[in-house]
Amino acid sequence: MCTYQLDRDKQAETQAFFANMTDEQIAGEYPADVKQIGRWHDAANGSGLIIVETDNQESLTAWIMGWSGACTFPIVKPVLDDANARKAIKAMMANQKG
Repeated sequence: MCTYQLDRDKQAETQAFFANMTDEQIAGEYPADVKQIGRWHDAANGSGLIIVETDNQESLTAWIMGWSGACTFPIVKPVLDDANARKAIKAMMANQKG
């Protein structure tokens, strides 16, 4: 899960760039091993939330760095869906018993 905040002095320019990206540019925005699950925007405030799926931290960092001239990413942290969270919690509980 990543949150972003556009730099105020670059907000209009960055939003115009994003609004005019082609479908091909959007489709090719991420490295091959980073898959966007969803992206939601608070356009008025220049912030938003992005959910991606990857096993490659370097690729995710490379994508973030591509936007770093226009915004910051105050939160970048791993999150799990229900099934994988339950699996991870059960494994943790089993390790604590042993």
